[in-house]
Amino acid sequence: MQKLGKLKVYVAIVLMGVALGIGLNNLILLSNIAKYSKAYQEAAEILYSPSFSQQILLYGILIPIVEEVIFRGAIFNILRRWIPFVWAMLISAVAFGVFHGNLVQFIYASLCGLFLAYAYEKTKSIFASIFSHIAMNIVAYVMTEYEAFTWIFHDIWRVLGITICCGILFVTLLLIVRKWMLQKC
Repeated sequence: MQKLGKLKVYVAIVLMGVALGIGLNNLILLSNIAKYSKAYQEAAEILYSPSFSQQILLYGILIPIVEEVIFRGAIFNILRRWIPFVWAMLISAVAFGVFHGNLVQFIYASLCGLFLAYAYEKTKSIFASIFSHIAMNIVAYVMTEYEAFTWIFHDIWRVLGITICCGILFVTLLLIVRKWMLQKC
C-alpha cells in the first residue's frame, strides 16, 4: 500500500473510532445502565479523579498503547494464528471487555474491541488500532471535560441525531475503507 493510501486508511479508521466512541457513549448514556452499576461508578470516580492533563496522558495515550499491544498485538495476534479471523476478533474483544471489570465498560470495550481488531486485521498494523483507540479515549475525555455529553443530552432529538450521524459516518467510512483495501490504495 502506498504511503498516501496508508495515510488515508489510517485517517478513516481514526474517524471511525471517534464516531463509534461517541455513538456508543450516547447509547450507553441513553440506556442509563451506568446508574445501576456500582462497579462502573467506582471506576469512573478513579478515572476522572486525576487532573485533565493527567487523564489525557494516562487514559488518552499511555493506556491505549499498552492495551493495544496486549489485546491486539498479543492476544488477537496469537489467536489469529490458530483460529479464523471472526473468532479471534470475538474472543479478543470479549477479553478486552472483561478486563475492564464492570458491565458498562464491558459493553463499550467489547464493541470497541471488535472494531479495533478489525482495524488491526485489515491494515496488518498495530498503529491503526493504537491511533484509533487513542482518538476514541481522548475525544471521550475532552467531551466529558467540556460537558459536550451534557449539551448533547439536553435535547432527545440532538442525542438521536448525533448518534445516528455517528452510525452513518462509521458505516460509510467502513465501506470506503473496504473499497480502498480491495483496490490496495
